Order: sequence, then structure tokens, then C-alpha cells
Amino acid sequence: MPPILHADADSFFASVVLRSHPALRSAPVAVVVHGFVASSNYPARARDVMGGMRVTDALRRCPELAMFDVPQGEVEETADALFDLFAASAAAVEPGSMEEAFVDVGAADDRAAVRAAAELRRLAWQELRIPVSVGVGRTKLMAKLASRAAKPDGLHVIDAETERGLRSTLPVAKVWGVGRQTLERLEGLGVRRLADLDVVLPERLLDACGTMMTRRLLGIRDGSDDATVRPVSGRTVLSSEGAIAGYARRDWTVDELVETCIRRVCKRAMRAGLAATGLTIVLRGETAELATVQAMGKAVVLATVKAVVPTPTPADDPSLWMRLARAELAALSEQAVADAGSVKASLTGLRPLAGIPPTLF
Repeated sequence: MPPILHADADSFFASVVLRSHPALRSAPVAVVVHGFVASSNYPARARDVMGGMRVTDALRRCPELAMFDVPQGEVEETADALFDLFAASAAAVEPGSMEEAFVDVGAADDRAAVRAAAELRRLAWQELRIPVSVGVGRTKLMAKLASRAAKPDGLHVIDAETERGLRSTLPVAKVWGVGRQTLERLEGLGVRRLADLDVVLPERLLDACGTMMTRRLLGIRDGSDDATVRPVSGRTVLSSEGAIAGYARRDWTVDELVETCIRRVCKRAMRAGLAATGLTIVLRGETAELATVQAMGKAVVLATVKAVVPTPTPADDPSLWMRLARAELAALSEQAVADAGSVKASLTGLRPLAGIPPTLF
């Protein structure tokens, strides 16, 4: 089976900030939101400054920590550019998050995959000034384990011999997708490493983990786990989000943040050549869940408003979408607006502009 790549930008938010502050690359740096660390670079991590940590705790551990607000617009545009680079370098790209993806470069063997990975890393640094670690492996799990081993800013290969060993010795805690509750149930069965699965009756494993996880774990153990990179056929939604409160800046109003998010997402839609048929605005509460951008989706949703247009509409006029947003937001309670801690704006029903008849514009 040919190898695939897992490409993952290092300390993505911090790396985006450091493009404008190259003198700080060897210094501890953190990007913060709502008084929490959203992203820290590796010099900061060496001082035990981690994502999700309170800023006060981070400064106690590292008094010289340089802190920056989340440059959300630049982060989103850089993520788009990174995926453009992935797409230009591969036969198929399967997104994992805004800064990571499985990449099928059509490599016949590890040597060809390493050449492709090295070129991908070179381009990411040359064109975007973003360090990207890349792992090479025969399956998605092995490629992801390899990219973890490659960090920071490296390239790592899990070859066939290493893979055979890992399928026995790998701790289940390091298996991508195994959560805390599943791990506790597995430990209750005496399963701490993949080889321990061999001595557990299948029905006991099913009772503890369910059908899907049992199949996945046994597939990993016997080497038949997922190795297919499944590309997204086309984007139907583009989103931009941000926080009301920030670091070293005044708090935005909900109206200001909605307008900022709409302008960002319209700019990205136009660059991608997409028209939209709808707009969704989500207001979320200001809770501890907002400690990292990755956790924003778990915050309390205060309100969701939607607007639609009768035909696919280009995003070249953000004021049109802003008028729609304001009309819907006006119907919300004052309390929902007052309690908002973050905003997410999404253009929906996206279609390529090139495929829409001019008469629809």
C-alpha cells in the first residue's frame, strides 16, 4: 500500500503572529483570547506554557512571555492559502482542521513520499512563512503519529518495520480518536497497549467500546485501518469567527464584530470564486470554553439567525450581507446580545461563480 502524508502547521496561531515579528521566533510567544492561551510556540511550551492555560498562570511560569491578540482574519486567510498549497501539491487532500490535512501525493514508496513532503514544507515556508511538520505513513494513523514525532518543524517516516512494532507496542492512549471515557473502559479491561486487545473477548470489547470503536481498534491491531484520503468535493460553507474581548485592545461591540467577520468571509469567498445563497450568524456566550479557538464550538449558543437570498449572490459587496445580518439581529433579545462573547458568520449554499449564468447577477 502506498504511503500518505499528514501535514500539520506548527503552533499555527503563534506562527501566523510571528510572521510579523520574526525577531521573536526564538522567544516564548503566546496568542491569547479571553484571558487564556489559545496557542503557544515551542520556546513557550518549553517553559510549560500550554494552550488552554490562564494568562496569569502562563506569566507566573514565564514572566518574559510575549503575548498577542488572535489575528483572526490573517489566521483564516493563511489557512486558506495553506490548503491551496496542499491542493496544488497533491492528488487528494482531506482536511483535519484549519491547519492540518491528510495528503495523497501519489507516491509509490517512502522515498517518493519524503521528496514530496520536503517540497511541501519548503513551499509552506517560502510562500507563507509557516513551519509545517509532515509525517509519512502507510495509513492515516501512522501518518499522524509520524507528524507528531516530526514536531517541531520536521519530517518523520514510519516505515514498514516500525509500523509492525507499533501495532503491538503503541499505547491506546496515543491512538488518534480514543477519548478519555473510552480509555478508562479499555484500562478496565486491562488494555493499555494494542497487543493487549488479543486477550480480550470480542463481546467484552463491544460492550465497553461499541461497534465502531471496536472495529477501528481491531483494524489498527491487524493493520487494516483507514488509509484512504477522502477529498472534499467542494466547499458549501465558509466561516469567520472572533471574540468580543481581546488582548491589548478594546472590546468590540457585537455589531462591529459581525461586520468584521462578514467582511473577512466575503473576502475569502471572492478569492475562492464563490457565490452564496445564505448567511448564518451565531452568537455564543462568554464562558471558560472560549479558552482556545478550538473549544469555541462547545460554548453556550445564545442565538442563531439565518438569512437567505433568492439566487446565488457574489460576496463582493459585504454591505449587502451586513444589511441582512442587522435585520435578523434586530429581532434578538437585548440580553442575548449583551451576553455574547463571540460571533461566527458563515456564508452558506456556496457555488462557484463560474457556473452561475450572468443573468442571475
